[in-house]
Amino acid sequence: MTKPTARPDIPFTVPADATALAVDGVSLSPEHLLHELRVHQVELEMQNEELRRAQQALEESRDRYVDLFEFAPIGYLILSDTGIINGINLTGASMLGVDRAKVVSRRFASFVAAADRDRWLRHLVHANHHPGRQECELMLVHGDGIEFAAHLDCQQQMQDGVLVLRVALSDITERKRAEAELNATRDALMLANERLLGSNRDLEQFAYVASHDLQEPLRMVVSYGQLLEKKYRDRLDDDAHAFIGFMVEGGARMQSMVTDLLEFSRVERTGGGREGFVSDEAVAEALLSLSQAIIESRAQVTHAGLPTIFYDRHQFIRLLQNLIGNAVKYADPARPPRVTVTARHQGHEWVFSVADNGIGIDSAYFDQIFAIFRRLHTRDRYSGTGIGLAVCKKIVEHHGGRIWVESHPGEGSTFLFTVPDP
Repeated sequence: MTKPTARPDIPFTVPADATALAVDGVSLSPEHLLHELRVHQVELEMQNEELRRAQQALEESRDRYVDLFEFAPIGYLILSDTGIINGINLTGASMLGVDRAKVVSRRFASFVAAADRDRWLRHLVHANHHPGRQECELMLVHGDGIEFAAHLDCQQQMQDGVLVLRVALSDITERKRAEAELNATRDALMLANERLLGSNRDLEQFAYVASHDLQEPLRMVVSYGQLLEKKYRDRLDDDAHAFIGFMVEGGARMQSMVTDLLEFSRVERTGGGREGFVSDEAVAEALLSLSQAIIESRAQVTHAGLPTIFYDRHQFIRLLQNLIGNAVKYADPARPPRVTVTARHQGHEWVFSVADNGIGIDSAYFDQIFAIFRRLHTRDRYSGTGIGLAVCKKIVEHHGGRIWVESHPGEGSTFLFTVPDP
């Protein structure tokens, strides 16, 4: 048998005269023994490599944790139960404006503004006797003497068998400034809103008084103009009759405008007596007041299955009178008017629609038609003062709804408004 040669990386040599070894009664050759030793060595090397990698991963994780702790966007402190600073990260030291070495072992109260120190001490006692998160806001003093607003989130924790207080410290100066600006803006808006409401009340009162007081002189102008024409009919020439006619017509038109303006100003003054009623019945009442115009125009108005709503009944009837009346007035001469009143429930409100087959409206005028005294047609073609839709808008908005129109010229119009659920 050839004499085996010992490998330098295996600390084992076989005696020169050895031919075999016996282990537990089993005969092993030197070659077999060397093979087993090499396998064992490889296994040890693999285990060492795994341990080295685990140690490296642990060190990298520790470094990441240290970086996260030291450079977190908020400060972290460890306080004793008496408020002594036992530890602090770099962010916390930077927030306090003091080198970390000069912060440790100092009382946290030394960084609290004088006005808030009593509150901090009360909070410290409370946090030490109550587990869980305990939060408070304090004014702290920066190293340069400048105060800043801070939020403290404190929680008990055992560390090496000793009860400590972990504190997360956040600078909330910008948030407090934003809150102060928001509060100031809100107060300014509330004041402006109160002034606006007062101004609106004054304007409504003025419109009511002005329109009410104008009624009597206008009635006198119209009445005396008619008496003048009647009494001196035979003594006046054609021009005088024409002039009197213009005067009477203008006075009557002015009376209509003043009456409508009076109604417009009274929407919010007299509205608000809301009650529950079946809107189908209210539409029927509106149609009753429009019966003459409906008969003359041979209009067909349909409505059915309308819901029970909570509204000012008189104003709802007036709203439907205006919308249906407009649908009849602005009919297409080529066909009889067809008006359909429907309602559908959507979300937390009812959406009513009044659809017609009339002359329609160009989209460029959708917003203008709801303005007071805004007319799209001349008086010689369509009568009216141009205030009806403005009244509709004010009634709807007074009840917390919205009103709009969908239309195309020559294809009819659909006026829609919402009625919130009670």
